[in-house]
Amino acid sequence: MLLPPHSRFEQPMEGRELSTGIRLGRGWHTGDPADAGAAWTRSPRATLQITAGHFPEPVPLRLTLRAFCASPERPGTLRLLSPGQPVLQRVLTSTAPVTLLLATPRHAPGAESTALTLAFDLFGSPLLEGAGPDERQLGLTLLDVTPRWPLRRRLNAVLSRLRRS
Repeated sequence: MLLPPHSRFEQPMEGRELSTGIRLGRGWHTGDPADAGAAWTRSPRATLQITAGHFPEPVPLRLTLRAFCASPERPGTLRLLSPGQPVLQRVLTSTAPVTLLLATPRHAPGAESTALTLAFDLFGSPLLEGAGPDERQLGLTLLDVTPRWPLRRRLNAVLSRLRRS
């Protein structure tokens, strides 16, 4: 069944805001008190919605992620796809956090937001791994997302906050 491009089922879902102008898109488990605020991927492709109003031009973005069950014997391939930017690919061989730097997407004219896609091919279940009763399939957890604004913009933001105080 094909859905029209403007169908509500094809539109990005409003997810939790992670940072100003950055929200969880599709492919994430909904909040669970046991996660203590962690966001886990639930499918091979998960998105972050980057708003054009906050990021009209590409800005460096630091993502800190952790794979649920990667190991040297069972590596997982992570691909980060940000429209208008080169594809970033890493092979993860441990569950240690990894920090990656990429640019926010280049938005199409008139777009309200653009999806940054995380594609990961390795999933596991805490129940099957013997790590707890959780039956969900987990791929990556997003530990931190931080825009690295250019220095001038950061200084202007700090000055603006100081003036309001």
